[in-house]
Amino acid sequence: MKQPSKFWKTAAILCVLSASHGAAADLSLQDAVNTALMNNRDLAAARHIVGQAHGRLRQAGLLPNPEVEFNGYGDFISGSEGEGAFVIGLHQWFPLTARLGLARQVARVDVAMALREVRNRERLLIAEVQKLYARAQAARRREQSSAQARGDSSDLVSLAGERLASGQGSLAESALARVDEQRWGNAANIAATEADKYLLELKTALGLAAAASLSLSQSLESVVGELREQARSERLSCRPDMELAMLAADKSSAEVALAKAGAWEGVRLGIEYMQDRSLDQPGGISTGDFLGVKVTLPLPVWDRKEGETQERQAAAEAKAAQSRALELEVANTIAVARQQAALFEKQWARYRETTEPLVDVGSREISQGFSEGRVDARDLLMVRAQNASLRVESTAMLENLALALIDLEAAAGSHPAMSAPYLEVVPLHRKKKTKS
Repeated sequence: MKQPSKFWKTAAILCVLSASHGAAADLSLQDAVNTALMNNRDLAAARHIVGQAHGRLRQAGLLPNPEVEFNGYGDFISGSEGEGAFVIGLHQWFPLTARLGLARQVARVDVAMALREVRNRERLLIAEVQKLYARAQAARRREQSSAQARGDSSDLVSLAGERLASGQGSLAESALARVDEQRWGNAANIAATEADKYLLELKTALGLAAAASLSLSQSLESVVGELREQARSERLSCRPDMELAMLAADKSSAEVALAKAGAWEGVRLGIEYMQDRSLDQPGGISTGDFLGVKVTLPLPVWDRKEGETQERQAAAEAKAAQSRALELEVANTIAVARQQAALFEKQWARYRETTEPLVDVGSREISQGFSEGRVDARDLLMVRAQNASLRVESTAMLENLALALIDLEAAAGSHPAMSAPYLEVVPLHRKKKTKS
């Protein structure tokens, strides 16, 4: 049996989300990204700029419409003997230079720029969705750690009460346990609120209503593992904004040539037919038919488009400089993101290899000592509180690692969606092939 494609899988998820608010749809990280790419409202609006660019391409380089001219002259004012003339002409403007071709070239670059602008927004949207997903799961993980610490404190509250009733404990132990229970309860509530906030922001990015049910299926550890594997892949980097900057430089160069070509606007050719009626004594009114050609040539004497050409040249140099600046910025951003990811990776590995085993051993020893009467309840409460704080800190380490890997992927443009082909552009004004 064939596996369903990503499109149909994402479409099924969208149907479930839109059909029912009761049953929550479980979204993995990749499902969330696919849903956002298909359903994000801002991205859907941005995609219309491609249609606008196609419209400009269809309009660019077209000859102006021909003109039909009618002229009539009569002698009804002076004497009305029937003399007069009637002229009808057909006129068309033709460019003297390659202005139409250059205009089409600029419009084609506009289409390519629009496609890459949409793809760059997709790159930023993917990073936004991944960060919201990771932050929501990190908040849930902090909520679970705080809830666990609150449960431990609640058990100690009961135990302290029993000890106090039997005359073994102290009021300090009971008060400390109650305060610690409230502290971790507040921490759990704060983490739950953060998780709900990130989930609401994620719904907006996915194009879903706030009332839609949504559940995230991957844990923070699973998200980090997936991001880590994507960072290790041999996938080629693709930054659409880099391509956009280079295309902007190409467009500026074409606009310089277009400005130079604008000095000679074009030639106006026309064909005119004239019928002349004149008084010829003694024969009376005679009629003459004439066919003529009319040619109008521009003379670039005063306006040679020098100022416009200079402006376009400066703009082209500015675009080229911006492209070089962006190239350096992207290289540095990737280098910084890679270093940050490596630092957080080492920090997380150090915690897993050294801190976490010590915490586990210490928890077992202190619990055993308390059960044997060698450890005071106050010391047990303090150790458990410290262990809970370390678990919350470990969540922050894992969250920082996830965000660093996401920044690295966004900076390099290495997400699989970035390597997808652009929409096929059918060139307009295609020349017909001549048969040999």
